[in-house]
Amino acid sequence: MSNEKVILQFLDKRAGHTPTRDIVNGVYVYKGQTLKTNGLELINYNTIIAFWEDGKLHINTHKYSTTTSKIQTQLKRLAQERGCEIIEYNI
Repeated sequence: MSNEKVILQFLDKRAGHTPTRDIVNGVYVYKGQTLKTNGLELINYNTIIAFWEDGKLHINTHKYSTTTSKIQTQLKRLAQERGCEIIEYNI
C-alpha cells in the first residue's frame, strides 16, 4: 500500500499500512511499516503525525524529515479536498 493509500485509509478512519516486505530480484526483503494507521492515528515510524478527536483532524506540523513533510502536506491537501475540519499543532 502506498503512502497516499494509507492516508486515504486514515481519512476513512480505517486501518492500513505500507508494506512490511517487498520482493527484490525474486527475494523477500523486509521494509518495515514506515506509515501506518489504526483508523484514529496516522503514525510515521513511531511518531503520531495526525489523529482524530471529536470529529476534527489534528495534524502535527513539526518538521521531522523531507519524507514526513511530504506526507504531512499530502495529508492536509487530501483532508481539505474532503472538507475535513483541521487543527494544526506543532510539538
